[in-house]
Amino acid sequence: MNDADTPRVHHGFLIGESVGRMPVPLPELPEGVAAYSVPRAKPTQVNGDTMRRDRKRRPNVTMADLLPEKQPQDFALPTAVERRDLVWFLQTGTSRRWSGMRTRLGDQAWDVTMEMVRAGVGILRLDVAGFDYSPVSFRLTDAWAAVADDYVAELTGRVDPDERRSELLGIMENEPDLAEERDLLARVPDGGPLRVPEGSRTRAALWSVYEAAIRAACVWLAGRRAGRRVTLKELAGFAFNDSKKFTLQQRIAFANLVNMEFSDAVDGTDVEILMRGPLIWHIDSVAADAGVAGPWIGLPANALHALGEVDTTSLEGILVIENKDTFQRVCEYPGITEHWLCVWGRGYASHALVDLLRALSPRRLAAWCDLDADGVSIVADLSRRLDRPITPVGMDRRFWEAGPWRLQTAEQLTRGRGRAAALAAEGPESLRDLASAIALNGEGREQETLYEEVLPELLEELRQIT
Repeated sequence: MNDADTPRVHHGFLIGESVGRMPVPLPELPEGVAAYSVPRAKPTQVNGDTMRRDRKRRPNVTMADLLPEKQPQDFALPTAVERRDLVWFLQTGTSRRWSGMRTRLGDQAWDVTMEMVRAGVGILRLDVAGFDYSPVSFRLTDAWAAVADDYVAELTGRVDPDERRSELLGIMENEPDLAEERDLLARVPDGGPLRVPEGSRTRAALWSVYEAAIRAACVWLAGRRAGRRVTLKELAGFAFNDSKKFTLQQRIAFANLVNMEFSDAVDGTDVEILMRGPLIWHIDSVAADAGVAGPWIGLPANALHALGEVDTTSLEGILVIENKDTFQRVCEYPGITEHWLCVWGRGYASHALVDLLRALSPRRLAAWCDLDADGVSIVADLSRRLDRPITPVGMDRRFWEAGPWRLQTAEQLTRGRGRAAALAAEGPESLRDLASAIALNGEGREQETLYEEVLPELLEELRQIT
């Protein structure tokens, strides 16, 4: 079964077209279509607010965008729109003015455009005056803009599916690590459209993403056998003859295929957020499953600016872990990642991680950090930025008192005492006792020394969080 055919549980956009938007109550909208506010170009510093407002901070709605009420589950073009019109819509550049759309489509302009909006293909911008509104322009969604050329090529017959499949089979012929993928593709009957073969490890839904992952993997595997690493631009240059072409979706499909975090496989890539647990992220046409990827999955930080849907059906909470070694041990420990999403915090949380946690908004949020002033400060900082309490685990004062303490310089100890004293007075209440103890001498204990004490009880401790 293809990913496009797999039933999914959708919890709405993670980060995408709806960010910063509010529903706009406009009358007589077509069925399946909803109006949303047009976000500011730059969010304010208060809770990431992107709503346009007047001088008194009241919502100021002079424009609105029409979007589907429910995000479509796959890349399916509306069947009620004629082929030539589908091609015309998909060939939209930056945008199309409504006057030009009326000229092209005549009296059917509104109805046909609503079909494209309901399918999630595009967004119709409106001018709004009270409850009156009029269409202004149309643009493709970010997701469809990325795949429009593939669909145009298929609709217009510009590609020969059999030739493309044959070419890809030839590329994989001498690559033993892709023998299984080659067998899957070889079983696709001649004459059919370009579709991802059932069972592909890429977990891609679109042929273009699948093909790019296969081509990149062939280059990467050859380099690995030669004992050398490849850079991002080198990989894209050899695989696609274009060092700037490697989309987020292609990177995820490639990582799925080679079963390795993208930043570990390829040099010169974005920092990724490492996670393991019950989360499936459908990013445009490819799925990233944090529950089955081993030992974890890495999502590039810029993925948070792409359209995505998240399935967290089994998620009980999120555990942020300061150090990578501890993160790996927790991911490997039985039972924890079945219902808890474990995330490597990399010390102080990045903006991308904060955005992810805010978007997921789990009912339970916990953190395990070093038992020192910085560890307490990391929890305090994350709690402040998310504007919600975070439950510390494995950070009891009794663990700190048992030692061993980390070797530090006199300057580091002095700094630790000062920071801990401030946290004992104003930090999270759940960690003030630990901060008070650290303030006495500045000593700190690393979480890597706590595995025997914390790991056997960790799952039960997480379950006790309310």
